[in-house]
Amino acid sequence: MTFAKTIKFRSAIVVTIMTTVVISCSTTRRLKNTQIGLINNVSYQDPSFDNSNASNGFLVVYNGKTYAITAKHVLMIAKTDAMKFVDFEGGLKQWKMHPKNDSTKYIITDKLLNTNKKDSLTWSYMDTNWDTYEDWLVFSVKENKTNYTPLLFRKKPLKKGERLYAVGWTYKDTTGPQRAYEYKFDNTEGNFHTLIQTRGPKNMGGLSGAPVVDTIGRIVGLVSSGSEDENTKEVVLQATDIQHAFEFISDIK
Repeated sequence: MTFAKTIKFRSAIVVTIMTTVVISCSTTRRLKNTQIGLINNVSYQDPSFDNSNASNGFLVVYNGKTYAITAKHVLMIAKTDAMKFVDFEGGLKQWKMHPKNDSTKYIITDKLLNTNKKDSLTWSYMDTNWDTYEDWLVFSVKENKTNYTPLLFRKKPLKKGERLYAVGWTYKDTTGPQRAYEYKFDNTEGNFHTLIQTRGPKNMGGLSGAPVVDTIGRIVGLVSSGSEDENTKEVVLQATDIQHAFEFISDIK
């Protein structure tokens, strides 16, 4: 390769990198300003079990009906002592979702649609059954006082290296609008997508249940867990594949 061709080749690489960075920043800004994120505000008949900041949730739409979704393991931090399985046992007073620090825009759920008397609400059960764990809850919606446009499901498969975004708040994100944290899709194993963080916090506590969307805002998953790789020091996110939740909703009559 001649010197002139080498310069052109390197310039093309620089332009490509700069273009990718600009597009990435533009998408992040757009998602930050697109109203998506909600937190769970859960109250029980016994108020000692109330939790006003039980991680994240979001709205989806299918066949003209709106549903509220969050991570199933959220119930392990927002439940009564009587709740042993994925069932409120009559103890729920209200499951509300709203943006963090703005409870004037809210949705109130109606029914938990995927109750399960065999699905134990324990961390050990989740760990033991991790490969097949369905980490999602689907609620019907009783009242919607938001002006949010519910998310649409994505049907196309993900591509390795594709940019994805987790939209919501960690527990440390105490003020301000929703965050849009950036990831690269690595692979899918069982019910979970593995994502590599490119822009976001090391401590993701509280981000559970946040929607994971593609660059046009289509929902592909929800946040289940995250950790730092001991060898690479990369932050790795495990996001529940939303496909089974979509299939569940599509079967509702």
